Amino acid sequence: MRIKKIVTLCILFIFSATMYVLADEIQPPELIPYRKGDKWDFCDKNKNMVIPLKYDQVGIFHDGLARVKLNKKWGFINQEGKEVVQIKYDDLEFINDNEKIVFNDGIAVVKVNDKYGFINKEGKEITPIKYDYLDFVDYNKKIVFNEGFAGVRLDDKWGFINKEGNEVVPPKYQEVKNFNNGLAFVCFNDKWGYIDANGVEYWEN
Repeated sequence: MRIKKIVTLCILFIFSATMYVLADEIQPPELIPYRKGDKWDFCDKNKNMVIPLKYDQVGIFHDGLARVKLNKKWGFINQEGKEVVQIKYDDLEFINDNEKIVFNDGIAVVKVNDKYGFINKEGKEITPIKYDYLDFVDYNKKIVFNEGFAGVRLDDKWGFINKEGNEVVPPKYQEVKNFNNGLAFVCFNDKWGYIDANGVEYWEN
């Protein structure tokens, strides 16, 4: 009985080790930005070209995606070189100060014609690219969502969207503060009050 148990454990160990090696082998190779002349591509650690040489500027891969610039427009590709976010945006907002990471919780801020909007990692625009400004919770890290809401400005009025891109509070306020413990201060007609996560208003007497 003891020998049978030892044999079973050995088999399980060998199986686990084999699966670990196989999993490691099927992971995409780490790709490195590579420049030749005035164009960029990506190569593996042996400098073998993996993605064609055509981009004007590129960033490093993070969470399987890399930003790329072509003809003054930005988008994202995956490690197979597939364009998962169309190359059509004027600018991308980084979420940290070393200009490496763009997505935060699967959402990125993009800019077209001086208007802001949000996309997800599949390239879907979860909001129209129409907002004049975003209320950054942490401007240095470019974090815009707090408790699931982001302040947005349109035609000099402020409101809130959620992470699904829905305008849960349409832009109508002169000024807003970030949500904290389920409430956000808002100013309307020079009068301050607050709203809850459903947009219900509470005004000071």
